[in-house]
Amino acid sequence: MPRIGIEFNNVCNLDCAHCFRSIYRGGAENNKDLFLPLDVLEKILIEAKPLGYAHVAITGGEPPMHPRFGEALDIIAEHGYSYHFLTNARNFQKTLKAVSAQPLRRAKLAGISFSLDGATEATHDKIRGKGSYREVVTAIAMCQALGIEASIITTINKANRHEIDQLALLGAHLKVKRQIFGHQNPTEHNLGADLILPLSEWRAVERDVARVMTGFRHDISMAVGFYTDYYLPRCAPLTHDDLNIDYRGRLTLCCQLSNYRDGDKDGEDVVGDLKKESLAVALGKLMNLVNKVHRERLAMAADPRQKEKLHYPCLVCIERFGKTSGEPMLVQMTGAERRRDRETER
Repeated sequence: MPRIGIEFNNVCNLDCAHCFRSIYRGGAENNKDLFLPLDVLEKILIEAKPLGYAHVAITGGEPPMHPRFGEALDIIAEHGYSYHFLTNARNFQKTLKAVSAQPLRRAKLAGISFSLDGATEATHDKIRGKGSYREVVTAIAMCQALGIEASIITTINKANRHEIDQLALLGAHLKVKRQIFGHQNPTEHNLGADLILPLSEWRAVERDVARVMTGFRHDISMAVGFYTDYYLPRCAPLTHDDLNIDYRGRLTLCCQLSNYRDGDKDGEDVVGDLKKESLAVALGKLMNLVNKVHRERLAMAADPRQKEKLHYPCLVCIERFGKTSGEPMLVQMTGAERRRDRETER
């Protein structure tokens, strides 16, 4: 379903070891620049409606930390959009109260996605902080009791790679509707924390996820970014099935690239400021960028030195749009892998 991804804010109440976003971590109630203005939100929704978009995927930061979170949900619902949002479940009773405060607000809620990065409390809390695991599991149980569709999103890294089967079993036990596994986007920060799996292990992760897909009744899938032999990217941002609006009200190419932790400045992926121009005008710029990306991939596919990179399209985009402050991520990841091999041999 075509959807608009909207970053409500750039604030989070957790400081997760693996996070690939450059997010303000802490209280930011008095810093309005970190929150999407509601007049901009409404403008976007009005302009997107004639284009056929009918669903809003709310991200952040931690979306419920927006000081006018409930009002934002009302605006979305009143314009006829369904919505879902991603949360870490911190202060979930307050979030649930906001969602349930108005009948239309509750009726348009399609579901809530929870970040769960470990099948055990020890693993999850090592990544996200003490007490976080219990908050997520309790919040999912609350959703089930109230008839709210819950989903789980897990990023696979060194800390939780061994728990894929347990995570799928936990998802079944919690009776979630769907469960999504994804590769960990690399940054200087989480590479330094030694969280990123060697690139040679990514295929094994994908095979393990493929195996559990057939073993459980709930919907299990792998997020975009997995290995592919098809060199022209088919991800939702590059087909315009997903639009991404950042917390500043700007149309960007992709939510995965948006506000990337190592990026020291805006890149070519930021295509238009919707405070100043219409969505239609910004979309025209986005279409030009998408065509440019496809032409570049065609050229890479014809170059034996570049072709192998295209197996992992997200890593190519991280490099292409300058989201790292040093050498390209593919180089860093394979270089770190070689260094580990040499140390093992010793």
